[in-house]
Amino acid sequence: MTSIYRPKHSVVGPEADVYRSGHVNTNAGAPADDESSWAGRRKAQPVAVLLPATQRWLGSLPREVQPHALAEQFPRLANLFFLNWNNPNDCVEFITSLLVDKRGGRRGFPADVLKEIHGLRLYYARLHPIVDWER
Repeated sequence: MTSIYRPKHSVVGPEADVYRSGHVNTNAGAPADDESSWAGRRKAQPVAVLLPATQRWLGSLPREVQPHALAEQFPRLANLFFLNWNNPNDCVEFITSLLVDKRGGRRGFPADVLKEIHGLRLYYARLHPIVDWER
């Protein structure tokens, strides 16, 4: 599945090797649960706005399958739909991951968003009839 943060086929360089570049924090004076000590080390928050390319993609879809509620309530997922759209295997995997709870305990989507995801799935299946949806 494609990420909006790193190209799918990027090469992980030595600077990303956590074992080679890791170090032990020797600052014994700071408490272990001090929030400020982790501020610069947390993973970046996902993009919570529609990317311009995603907006163009939404406009290119037939009006009856345009996922407006998804784009408004979950812009990060709309961005991922766009990024996976031209790769049938990745797109099928992405759509399936949204519709099937493999981790357990997920809340699910609001009814309007779920309806749009199912609509996109049906539309995509018509565009790519030979793709295996039984993963």
